[in-house]
Amino acid sequence: MSSIVTQNNSGNNSYLISFDSPRLGYGKVILDNPHFLGIPEGVTVVLGKNGSGKTTLATILEKGRYAYGNRLRFKNDNMKVKMLSFSDIHSLSGMEVQYMAQRMESTMNDYVPTVADIMGEKIKFKDWNSLCRSLSLHDIEDKKINYLSSGELRKLLIINALLENPDVIILDNPYIGLDANSRKEFDDTMRNLKADGKNVILVLCDSSDIPSYSDSVLLLDKCKIEELVTEKDKIFRLSRDFSEEPAREVLLPPRPAHKDMDYETAFSIKNGHLRYADREILRNLDWTVKHGECWVLTGENGSGKSLLLSLVCADNPQGYANDITLFDRKRGSGESIWEIKDAIGYVSPEMQLFFKSNSPVKEIVIQGLRTSLQRYRPTTSEEEREADEWLSMLGIKHLEDKFFNQLSAGEQRLVLVARAMIKQPELLVLDEPLHGLDSMNKKTVIKIVNELMKRNRTSLIYVTHYLTEIPACVSLTKKLQKI
Repeated sequence: MSSIVTQNNSGNNSYLISFDSPRLGYGKVILDNPHFLGIPEGVTVVLGKNGSGKTTLATILEKGRYAYGNRLRFKNDNMKVKMLSFSDIHSLSGMEVQYMAQRMESTMNDYVPTVADIMGEKIKFKDWNSLCRSLSLHDIEDKKINYLSSGELRKLLIINALLENPDVIILDNPYIGLDANSRKEFDDTMRNLKADGKNVILVLCDSSDIPSYSDSVLLLDKCKIEELVTEKDKIFRLSRDFSEEPAREVLLPPRPAHKDMDYETAFSIKNGHLRYADREILRNLDWTVKHGECWVLTGENGSGKSLLLSLVCADNPQGYANDITLFDRKRGSGESIWEIKDAIGYVSPEMQLFFKSNSPVKEIVIQGLRTSLQRYRPTTSEEEREADEWLSMLGIKHLEDKFFNQLSAGEQRLVLVARAMIKQPELLVLDEPLHGLDSMNKKTVIKIVNELMKRNRTSLIYVTHYLTEIPACVSLTKKLQKI
């Protein structure tokens, strides 16, 4: 992190929001504020590594201004602050799906609301259509909320927040789930807000995501508010220094001999199709992933990538209506779903969103070693040793006794990556695995993927909207077109 000299700004009236206490807290997380900094007007980026306290600061700004002894001074006393994160999908819909695959069960979704049901009178607001156009959300009013893609949900959340007309909108990792064109549309929308005099706070963990229209960058490190950068040339340098961060050292544990399977085809689908009500998502799809092949799966938001992966991972009941082969066994020929799942390691944004566990981090990772039917038996010393190796390799050993819901979003993602990789599966399915990770963690995960594929001849399906995040081991591409 750069060393930019800051001065004590206590009493600075130029801030939109001033931090007038040396410590700020929410829940069990305390942030040090030795320089008495604050949030200027315009577009401010809050930047820090995973676990640095960014989301805690954003939560304090939205609803903790008078809690835990915090002293925050707002330029206007009645200023309305709205924070938005990916987990807000549940609160937006007013319902909570209890497990990830449930959203694919047609009989369980009879009462799932449509976008129009959820938005209510807001779809009559004058800005509804213009915001939908600016973010390329077309004809979505009659779509059920569970059938929207991750990117489409993100856009809907952003529109919903903007329609509330807050004085300050805080967007936590706003680029997550957005394809390249959608990221550009998002940036154009933020520029328009800035031109209209609105105040925006973007919470980011990778400096390469700092947009060019940023007015300031507030740096956090290890739960300490370090510096405020306002000079354009320094902000530009910050947005380029991410490449200096090296990956952690990667030393893979040995692969158990019993993991080796004899198969030629990890996954194949012939003339594949997928439909929900009158919405056709996949049509005439042919794709084969051979043993040891490494693929990147691409396509714009709403093209069906995550739903295709639900067929790969045997989660979608429409798999029985398709000609699908998994590990050389035709789907519906009496194969065990649990045996299929035990040979696949899977990480996705939806998995993180719906993941529920009351176990400590170390136990969650150990569960990845076991078959589905043995997941909750007592741990062994060998399992604990192997979990320690993966937690250390991913830089989260210090979190082993914490619970999943106590972690930051980036830390949660690393736990799920460790859980999927620890069993060193025959097929690794990684759907946007680097979402919400800082530069070092991104490079470390990519390095682990490359080493696993090279040593184990593992089959890989990798989904990303960032070309720079594709591992070197990937040599094949499957691109889906939106119907």
